[in-house]
Amino acid sequence: MTTYKERFAIQADFCKAMAHPVRLEIIDRLRRHPHPVHELSAVIGVGQANLSQHLAVLRARGVVRASRRGTGVVYSLANPKIVDACSLIRQILGENLGRQAEVVVPR
Repeated sequence: MTTYKERFAIQADFCKAMAHPVRLEIIDRLRRHPHPVHELSAVIGVGQANLSQHLAVLRARGVVRASRRGTGVVYSLANPKIVDACSLIRQILGENLGRQAEVVVPR
């Protein structure tokens, strides 16, 4: 069983894994349906080696899962709730940006 402080450390580690634009785009792409690596690489616009590194980080944190299909690997979200979490964060950021714009605009 994890302690209260250990849970915060695990949560912080999970958030660090999410703190990259490419990884967030991977999650966004996978919310629609599973994708093979070569397809993700093409739509996101990063090389397969770089993409594989990002997928490994997400996989280690339980965000995505991989399955073999023929000679390739297909990735999907391990838990669809991650899409809700990302969406909620974007909503909060949008609200914050709106408030900041109100402050910056001269009257």
